[in-house]
Amino acid sequence: MSARRARAPVAAEAPPLSAGFLAALPLFLAYELGLWLLPEHAARSSAELVVGRGLFLFGGRVQLARLALLTAAAAMAYARLRRRGSPGGRQLLRALARAAGVGILAGMLLGPLLFALLGWIGVEPVRAAPQPPRELFAALRLIGAAPWEELLFRVGLYGSLFLALRHLVSFLGLRSEFARYGAELGALLGSALLFAAFHLALVQRLLGTSGEPYDPALFAWRVSAGILLGGLFRWRGFGTAAWAHAVFNLGLALGIGAQ
Repeated sequence: MSARRARAPVAAEAPPLSAGFLAALPLFLAYELGLWLLPEHAARSSAELVVGRGLFLFGGRVQLARLALLTAAAAMAYARLRRRGSPGGRQLLRALARAAGVGILAGMLLGPLLFALLGWIGVEPVRAAPQPPRELFAALRLIGAAPWEELLFRVGLYGSLFLALRHLVSFLGLRSEFARYGAELGALLGSALLFAAFHLALVQRLLGTSGEPYDPALFAWRVSAGILLGGLFRWRGFGTAAWAHAVFNLGLALGIGAQ
């Protein structure tokens, strides 16, 4: 009985970050391929600019440095999974493909779910705009931006907010169960709000890129998307959330003028 109880929390956890990173690796590579094939000085993902801020030291070889880091990170992730006793070879590939497949399905459902949710709470629907022509290379860069945003907002900000809030609630002497669930809720909402604010022109100007003007309906859309992606991240892990975000990005770009 005690052994069964000890295994239950582990079974309920999302897959480890190392497995999620390997599942999202094709998206990272799609981003690099899209940038390489696009004209010189093509716009980079704002999230990648933030996460990879330290790579400015490499000057004009930033992309080579990112590829080297991705290769090293993939090797370390695989080694870590093997040390944890995870299966290798075909079993691992099937697990990674399953994580990506669930993410693709979730990404296809995310848009309709958001429209239904915002309609239910009475938020004005996001208005469609004329669709600009999309090249394959730009689409690769677009879907490849998704894992960088997941790294920044779900792994980085969600995780940091969760740890900070959990320590704060514990410091106030509240019960450990409340500390965990309160921290989860605060981190989910906080990271979603920051995710929405990150796309605004006011923030994007700080990074030297263009953003979108504040619009209540579009901001509510972004916050709701951040909440759903955050929940998916906690439930199924980084890889599934990254694939869902990639499909969502592509559908958003093809169907709605905002990106």
